[in-house]
Amino acid sequence: MSFEVTLLGTGVGIPHSGRAQAGLVVKATEPLLFDCGAGALLRLAEAGFSPLEIDTALLTHLHLDHVSDLLALAKARWLMGESRMEVRGPDGVEEWFETVRGLYSYLEELDVSFTVVRPGDRFTLKGLEIEAGEAVHSLPALSYRIESGTKAVVYSGDTEPSELMRDLASGADLLIHECSFPEPYVVTNHSTPKWLGETFRGAGIKRIVLTHLYPQTIGCEAEMVRDVLVGLGDGVEVEIGRDLQKISI
Repeated sequence: MSFEVTLLGTGVGIPHSGRAQAGLVVKATEPLLFDCGAGALLRLAEAGFSPLEIDTALLTHLHLDHVSDLLALAKARWLMGESRMEVRGPDGVEEWFETVRGLYSYLEELDVSFTVVRPGDRFTLKGLEIEAGEAVHSLPALSYRIESGTKAVVYSGDTEPSELMRDLASGADLLIHECSFPEPYVVTNHSTPKWLGETFRGAGIKRIVLTHLYPQTIGCEAEMVRDVLVGLGDGVEVEIGRDLQKISI
């Protein structure tokens, strides 16, 4: 079965034109939301999704640029007559949400359920088989492999390139991987182009889309793609992701 990926936000905590914060939708039969940073709610509408269609969200981690629109999404659903929503994510997800929700007494009618996801967990949602992986970040963080039939998409969340990510993404049709800074930046908890390319060389991935782009990447996009390919080798399609981009798998 084929499915479609819609990139909602390809940016980060520092705003720059044209890039909302992290979020994407994967749809086989029904849409499934991954991350929901600032601007993702607007991007959902621009991509043609009603809040009422998005009743389940999976989070990679709890940094604000990945979760800040989640309560706003739940509120939008409530205003449209639907109080129920399911959220899955790392340890602390329920405590974070309820702490923020608790500041607004009028939102007490929200009926949000929570499931903690840990690396290695496997489950089925919206007709998709999902495996959680461990990301290398500054706090507990997840990556996700999403499969439909023989097709596979991997979403890295925020992470350094790692053998864990390589194993999760092996043979994927599409890898949506953060690439926060261009060369010659040296960073931890995030990815740079040559490091990313070297990590996934020979992993059998067909296409890589780079996301989670800091303002420092502006004007360096073509060079970043070339630098990924230097490490990766031939035979893999690499591109810079853009908000509202739709990718059919």
